Amino acid sequence: MSKEEFMKMVRMIADQKHPNLLPLMAYWCSEDVKLLVYRYAKNGNLFNRLHGGRGSRDRISFKWSSRLTVARSVARALEHLHLNSNPSQCTVPHGNLKSTNILLDDDGETVLVSDYGLASSMALPVAAQHMVSYKSPEYQTWKRVSRKSDVWSYGCLLLELLTRRVSVHSAPPGINGVDLCKWAKRAFREEWIAEVFDMEISMEKNGTKGMEKLLEIALRCCDESPEKRPEMADIAAEIDAIEAVEADHGADLSAVQSLTEEGFSMHASSAIVDSSDGIS
Repeated sequence: MSKEEFMKMVRMIADQKHPNLLPLMAYWCSEDVKLLVYRYAKNGNLFNRLHGGRGSRDRISFKWSSRLTVARSVARALEHLHLNSNPSQCTVPHGNLKSTNILLDDDGETVLVSDYGLASSMALPVAAQHMVSYKSPEYQTWKRVSRKSDVWSYGCLLLELLTRRVSVHSAPPGINGVDLCKWAKRAFREEWIAEVFDMEISMEKNGTKGMEKLLEIALRCCDESPEKRPEMADIAAEIDAIEAVEADHGADLSAVQSLTEEGFSMHASSAIVDSSDGIS
């Protein structure tokens, strides 16, 4: 990447400002080394929060209200990227959405999406090997990606949130994953939906309708046809509506309180993946 290409990418990323996007703080550009510098999020990433400490006494339950907060925050961040990215410069606004790239801020109250805006600047062979959007059905079939590839990645993320199963499309090296899209569609088709949800949240009866609604959204996002997937703005609005319903039913713990308490649980259990996931 030339200096001019790098600076173009830096400006494009720096222009994206949203409460749920990890902000770019600085950059370094020399002939041999080019770096992007972001704020450190000391409470780790979503992958560790979901999967860390499994079966351990030290694990603090990741409640439905907190998972809904994550789903809503990421949807709003993607909606912003999709509305404020130039299609001619950025075919797929995020390109690498996965749980290791969703960070929990140091106050435990803010969900931050990282690694956005890099896909369009990467060499195709590298992007195809490492970026989640390039695992989408449309790239596998037609060798093309679009904004709807981000929507597909978001659907996979929702399924990981709901099931606490690792997605094969974004599993870190050395960890086996499941094709969550095919697995969840089969469950929906054969009407064993109750077995889909992670045990930690399936016991929260107040959230059952919200979980089922989020599952329905996830399946639409994972549709094989990009044209049939919803827009991120519509998805964000639908998830906001779930939050309103859950508030009416009186969730047993506020999302902010739950996230704050849970942030510290990662210090009690061994981390699986470093929070600075890079572009892999």
